[in-house]
Amino acid sequence: MALLLLLPRCTSIDPGPDFVVPQTVFDANYFYCHVEPGIIFGPSYMCGAGDPTKGDPNNGCHFNPSAVSGMALINHPVIDCGGGDIPLDPTTVAEGSPAQSNLGAASLEMSTDYTTAAMYTRPSSNNGVPPAAHPRAIFAQGDPTIVMLLSTWATK
Repeated sequence: MALLLLLPRCTSIDPGPDFVVPQTVFDANYFYCHVEPGIIFGPSYMCGAGDPTKGDPNNGCHFNPSAVSGMALINHPVIDCGGGDIPLDPTTVAEGSPAQSNLGAASLEMSTDYTTAAMYTRPSSNNGVPPAAHPRAIFAQGDPTIVMLLSTWATK
């Protein structure tokens, strides 16, 4: 027992002055070819422009930076991937492009556990309690298309 008292005790670990939490990098091509056209531009969800038939003002959602507090997106032509997994014209996703800007904004709302990612939890909820509050529910949790897109992107 006396020996235990002599052992040093550690209550915390100092990570040091250069501590950095690594940013997860999600597959850009999968975003351009599947997530962006399926969720952001897709007619079923219309997260960018909004859906006027459901009370959204025209371009009043994520394509309007003054209408959203996070994940401001830029409207641009859908990236042509020819039905595959890689953009056919690399200039459309080059540095500084609207598509790359959208990738950056969406990646900040994504997680390797898609079920906890704001990109999944916020638009599937309209409970009025931040941070889950969203003006209206865009899709139901468990929506098979969203689950497939986000769970796949989370692992790429």
